[in-house]
Amino acid sequence: MIRKFLLLLLLLLFGLPLAALPRIAYIGMSVLVPGSGELALGKTNRGALLLGSDLLALTGFWATERQKDDLIRSYKQYAQTYAGVPITDNDSYYQHIQQYMSSAEFNQFQELMARNYFLIYLYDPNGYASYIAANTYSPEEAWNWQSDLHFKHYRALRSKTQKTKMYQNLSLGMLILNRVVSAIDVTFISSDRKRQTPIYFSVFGEDGIMLNYRLDF
Repeated sequence: MIRKFLLLLLLLLFGLPLAALPRIAYIGMSVLVPGSGELALGKTNRGALLLGSDLLALTGFWATERQKDDLIRSYKQYAQTYAGVPITDNDSYYQHIQQYMSSAEFNQFQELMARNYFLIYLYDPNGYASYIAANTYSPEEAWNWQSDLHFKHYRALRSKTQKTKMYQNLSLGMLILNRVVSAIDVTFISSDRKRQTPIYFSVFGEDGIMLNYRLDF
C-alpha cells in the first residue's frame, strides 16, 4: 500500500508539466496526496511535512485495521471456548456476553424488567410475551462463563478492541484533515506564490507540532 502511495506521488510530481497546471489541478493533487500540491509549487518544507504526516496516518490506519481484525477473531474464539458461544457477526450479542456472566442472568434481567412494565404497569400479557420472545436468548444462543477470570479476560479483549477502533478512527480523521489543510494551503499558494499563506505549523511542547491559521483584519 505504501509503495503504491509513493508511486502515485512520483507520477504526480514528475509525470506532468506542473508549472503549467491550473489551480484546480494543484488542489486535486493535494486532495489525492496531501503535500504533493505544495511540493509541485516549490513549498518543499510544508509539502514534506504534510506528506510525512499523511504517510504516518496511513500506516497507523492499516496497522490498526489488522490489529482490530485479529482482536475480533481472538475474542470470538475465546468466548466460544470458555463460554460456549456460537460464533456470529452480531456485535450486540458479544456486548451482552461482556456484560453478563451467563445468558440465564441476562434473560432473568429482561424478564424482570418486562414483568414490571407489561404486567404490573400496563397489564399486557401479549406485549410481555412478544417482548420476551424478541429480547431473550434461546438455548442455542446460550452462554455461561467457566469462571470469573475467563469473564474478565474476555472483557479486557473487548476493551482493547474498542480502543483499537478509536485509534483507527483518529488515523482516519488525520487522513481527512491532511487533505483539507493541503487543499486550502495550495489554494492560497497558487493564487499568489509570493504571499505568505495563512496556514502554518509551529512547535508545540517538546515533541509536538501545532497547526495554525492566521486571520488578518
